[in-house]
Formats: sequence, structure tokens, C-alpha cells
Amino acid sequence: MIPQGSYLEVENDFKFHYYDEGDGDVVVLLHGSGTGASGHTNFKNNFIALKEAGYRVILPDLPGYGFSSKPEDETYSLDYFNSKILQLLDALKVESFSLIGNSLGGALALGLALSHPKRVEKLILMAPGGVEDQDTYNKMPGIQKLLADFLGGEMNQEKIEGLLSLFPYDPSIISDEMVSDRMEILPLMNSQVLASMTIPNMEKDLSRIQHPILAFWGINDQFIPVSGSMKIGEKCPNAQIMLFSQCGHWVMIEKEQIFNEACINFLSA
Repeated sequence: MIPQGSYLEVENDFKFHYYDEGDGDVVVLLHGSGTGASGHTNFKNNFIALKEAGYRVILPDLPGYGFSSKPEDETYSLDYFNSKILQLLDALKVESFSLIGNSLGGALALGLALSHPKRVEKLILMAPGGVEDQDTYNKMPGIQKLLADFLGGEMNQEKIEGLLSLFPYDPSIISDEMVSDRMEILPLMNSQVLASMTIPNMEKDLSRIQHPILAFWGINDQFIPVSGSMKIGEKCPNAQIMLFSQCGHWVMIEKEQIFNEACINFLSA
């Protein structure tokens, strides 16, 4: 069972579910999309490692996901996601922060660095979206299955297990707990978040991001093409890229120890 965090209401009666633990410099974790996705399902072990390393770690369930509100009359655009994230951080009296974002969360992190550069300190990205046209993402087998399953009819455990098997390189790492955590969130979701999600291609703006960046990519990613790593590396002037063989979309889970150590070293430098 997913542990309950805290709840906080921001503008327009939107209620965030989030975890906020530890002391020190603030690190905000932004999870990816997917059926049954939440902050906990993406980052539960990374959250603990960062907190134990001396950081204040804030882990929200993004709008439309987890136990946070899921408005059915909103377009889930980059600006909508990030306006809500900033409302949460403002309410928590957080002025400056580093961001760790996976997939959708990586795109949101890039967007925040562009729109609020003085508030963002460092970026850690795992196969971020937002650096290709949507048509390119829609050709990826993981994205095709995600959209077909979730928008094409009622989801069930068999579909969840089939989808989850595409995230890592080695599907044997998918545990019963991972499946049950996703199944716990599934009944709370609606189709609006995926049906209306619009994330722009920010490739032309990457050179404006002057922040230190550490980006991770699995070469066998079936959701976000690894070609995006070269765009980050070529256009962001202060970027480091780590590529992993035999690794899929979940670097933070598949390479957990290496990932945690690299993040802590990067944040403390």
C-alpha cells in the first residue's frame, strides 16, 4: 500500500498530495506519466537516499496522477502542470530548488528552468520529454501501448503488467509491489490527463538553459528516444550525460545505486 503523505490545497480548489521530508537544500522530484503513476511509484527509494544525504526532498503527485486532484475540465499543458507545481512550492515557502525529473517530469523540469531560471539551481533529468516533436514520441512502442491501453478501454491488472514490462530493459525487475502500487492508483485516474496532454518541443530553447544539468538515459528506452540525449548534450552548455547499456526508461530504478550516488555527488558539487 502506498504510504499517505500530506495534502495541501492551492488555487481553484486543487488539492496536492505530496511528501516533504528532510532538512537542507530543496530537491523537488517530478515523476513521469503512465497508468497508475505517482511520485511514490517512481521515486520511493531515491527519495530516501536523498533525504539521508541531507536534503529537503519534496515529492508531489503531479496533477492528474496519484492522490492529487484530477480535473476533468483542464488541458494538461506544460504551463498548467508547472503553474500548479509553483503554487505548491510557493505555499511551502520554497524559493529556490533543484529539480529531478523523469520523462514527463523531465520535460516539466526543462520548462521550469526556462520560465523561472532564477528559482532553479540544478537539473537532473532521466530521459526527459519535451525535446522531440510529438510524432516522434508517438512512434515509440511504449508510448503506443500506453495510449492504446489507457484510452482504448478499461484497464486491468493484465494490461498494467504488460505496460510495466516495457519500462525496464529487464522486465523481471517488475515486482508484485510495483504492480499493486499502480493498481491502487488506477481507479482514481481518468482519461483527461493523457487525452489532453500537450508538451511542446523545447529543443530550440535548450541553449538558453545555463543551469548545471546531469542527464541519464537508458540506451534501450522504449518510451523516449535516446537521440534526445545528444540534443541535451549539444545544446545545453553545462550538461553532463550518462548513458547506460541494457537499461530502459527507469534509470532511477534499474540503476538505483549508481543513480543515487551520481545525483548526490552532482548536487553537492
